[in-house]
Amino acid sequence: MKQSTFIMFKPDTIERHLENELIQFFLDHEYHIERSMEVIVDEKLILSHYEEVIKAVNKDYFKDGVLRAFLGKKVLAFEISKDSNDVIHEVRELIGATDPSKALPLSIRGRFGLDSIDQAVSEKRMVNNLIHASDSKESVERELKLWFEHK
Repeated sequence: MKQSTFIMFKPDTIERHLENELIQFFLDHEYHIERSMEVIVDEKLILSHYEEVIKAVNKDYFKDGVLRAFLGKKVLAFEISKDSNDVIHEVRELIGATDPSKALPLSIRGRFGLDSIDQAVSEKRMVNNLIHASDSKESVERELKLWFEHK
C-alpha cells in the first residue's frame, strides 16, 4: 500500500550542498517525491514546527537554538511516498539516529553527519543532523499542512 511521509532538509544540508545526494539516496531506495517546496524559514513557522519539543525540553536555549539554526535560512520540505506498510519507520531508519555520531554508517546521518548531540549541548545549539522526518501519522499530517500551507 502506498504511504507518504514528510521530510525536511535542514539548513546544514543546504549549506553543505548535499541536496542532490540526499534526494538520490531516497530515489535509490524506491521513494517517490510527491511534492517539494523551498522555504525561507520565519519565526512563526519554525516555532510551530518545534512547538512540542520546545515545551518538552523547556529550556530557553533550545528555543534560541532553533531560531539561530533556522531563522531566515532555506530548507527543502518534501512529501515522499513508497509502497510500504510503514513508510514513517522505514524513512527514519534510512535517516539514522538523531545523534549523527551514533547513527549507523549506511544511514544518511551516519554517512554525512559531522556533529554530535554532546557537542551541540555543550555549545547550547541545535545538533546539525541534516534532515527531519515525521515520527507518526499525526506528525505527518500536521507537518505537511504546516509546511505546504503555511502562507
